[in-house]
Amino acid sequence: MSSEISQGAIRTSVDDRGVARLTISRPEKMNALDTEANLGIKAAMEEWGNRDDVRVIVIDGKGGSFSAGADVVSINRQAGANGASGLDPTQARGIISAGSELARAVRSVPVPVVASVDGPAAGIGASLALASDLIYATRRSYFLLAFINIGLMPDGGASMLFASAVGRVRANELALLGEKLHAPDALAAGLINGVYDDRAALDEAVDKVAAKLAGKSRSALRLTKSALDAHTMAGFDAAIERELDGQTELLQSPEFLAAIAAFAGAKK
Repeated sequence: MSSEISQGAIRTSVDDRGVARLTISRPEKMNALDTEANLGIKAAMEEWGNRDDVRVIVIDGKGGSFSAGADVVSINRQAGANGASGLDPTQARGIISAGSELARAVRSVPVPVVASVDGPAAGIGASLALASDLIYATRRSYFLLAFINIGLMPDGGASMLFASAVGRVRANELALLGEKLHAPDALAAGLINGVYDDRAALDEAVDKVAAKLAGKSRSALRLTKSALDAHTMAGFDAAIERELDGQTELLQSPEFLAAIAAFAGAKK
């Protein structure tokens, strides 16, 4: 049995098998992540990482989206509050730091993290999914490094995570062109672990994976994950720092401010 805890847009639970579940619940915003949601996910990861009874973590989204990325309307609101000057350097770095710390928190958890993706995983939502250890998706899902489309660069470790998973040339295509990678193609490219026809099939498959992981030694899972990360994630922290510097600059650019103003206007 498990009981759900709601904190803003984040729903969490831990069942008696040691399976922790975090659901992003902003379906009206396609589960776009604002600062509150980022902090809620980070807090849950930190708490579960220190609990001996948690053996595996599942992250998903409610309402047909995994996450559409950062809440651009919220960012536009912050920029508009400063008038024509837009975001100042401290604000810009703070916005990007929230997403970066979210990715770090997912990677820092000593137990496996499973992303259950139904629908779009875009921007920082794609980074969140790729920061997980195992990734499963419905056939209709897609991954999108949408940053370039609004005058930004990948963040949340995506510049390293995607390149590590699919190779330099394919990662360049995704990051520079800003086009969707649909789940079947993501599977073929080695980005994800499995594709399922619908949400029901996805939920069943992810639950089986989570149960299998929960039945294994927590110490063995921790040491195995750490050993794999030492080889495959060696450049993660450096990538985060490069992204922080680049995004801080780009968030203050006229191109980005014009792009988010247009996007926010279209959402009204």
